[in-house]
Order: sequence, then structure tokens, then C-alpha cells
Amino acid sequence: MKASRILLISVVSWIVLYVAGFVALGGSVPTVESSADEVVEWFADNAGRAQAYAWTSAFVSLVLVVFGAQIATLLPRPHRYIFFGGVLGWAITGQVQAWFWAGLALHADGLDPATARTIFDIPAYWGPIINGSTMTMAAAVAAVGFGASRLIPGWLTWLSVVFFVEQAIETVTVFGESGFIAPGGTMNVYLGGVIGIAWVIGVLYWGMKRLDSPDPEPGSPPAQS
Repeated sequence: MKASRILLISVVSWIVLYVAGFVALGGSVPTVESSADEVVEWFADNAGRAQAYAWTSAFVSLVLVVFGAQIATLLPRPHRYIFFGGVLGWAITGQVQAWFWAGLALHADGLDPATARTIFDIPAYWGPIINGSTMTMAAAVAAVGFGASRLIPGWLTWLSVVFFVEQAIETVTVFGESGFIAPGGTMNVYLGGVIGIAWVIGVLYWGMKRLDSPDPEPGSPPAQS
């Protein structure tokens, strides 16, 4: 199978699994603003949903790493290592967040509310923490868009800059307690998620063209399209 086809499949699979995970959770998931009793009640009533979400997360990590490896081959050193390090951080943070949710669901009927509240709060910070990994990825790509020998087109350079800046601002959610800037809340999941998907699709478009070109190795003539 062509490398570009593998790249396309990995990104489409990531988007489908990312959306499927949130659909599996439903619309009434607890947040950092929920009470301890509400957290216990939700996991007791929705254990299967939490486990399904964790299941999709395992495959999300798989396709993210495939995507990262494919794009890393198109970047020069040290950018490829920086980019792939960010991808691994993204995948691992998602895994940690998912296994906490699955663990809370396993024996939800016997959970002590205070303990459940504390355990639930820990993975809620996946949002602001994962920003470090996504910034790393965006910076590695943006960096090859400047200078006389740029490797990516201008639109992807500035899309990467926008993604980096938004993710940097989004780290303020580590200080949030409610509303838009709550950790794991609207800013992390929806605003960051939409911009992140747009950036990944942009990298996909560029990557597929490079992988299908006669000389896809790093350092070949810059892409202008």
C-alpha cells in the first residue's frame, strides 16, 4: 500500500475514533464542576460508556503514532524527532486519561464519593497538559516553513503558527475551575479540538503530496502549493 494511502487512513481513522469516543460518552458526562455524588452516579449508570470511550482511545493512540511516523519521515533532523516526541506525548496523555475513566467505571457501585472526585479530577487535566505535546508538534512543523529553504507552503506555516498560539493560550485552563476555561472543558475539547483537526488535515494534505512526489526525502525542493 502506498505511504500516502496509509497516512490518509490513519488520519481518517483518528477523526472517526475521536468523534466516536465522545459519542460513546453521551451528552451528560460529569465535569470538574460536578459534585462528588454526581460523579459516582454517572459512572454507576454509564460504566459501559466509559469503557467504550477507553476502548476507542487505545486505537486513537495507534493511528496517531502511524500518522506521526509518516509525517516525521518528511521532516529534517532534529525537527522530525521533536515532532514525533510531541505525537507520543499526545498519544500517551490520551491513554492515561482514558484508563482513569475505565478504572472508575469498573467498580462504580462501590466508589466512595470523595475518592471518586479526586480520581476524576486527575485525568480532567489531560486538556491543559496535552497542550505541551501539541505545541511541540506545531512548532516542529512551523519551523520548516521559514527561511530560504522552506519545506512547507505558506498556508501550512501560518496554520501551524495559529495552532501553536491557540494551544499555548489554552494552557491557562490549568488554572480554570469552571466555565469556558475549566480543565477538560469547552476550550480544551471544542475550540482546541476544532483547530487541532483543521491543522491535522492541513498536515495530511501536505504530507500526501510529499509522499507521492518522486523525491519525498527531507531537504528536497520546497513545496509551493
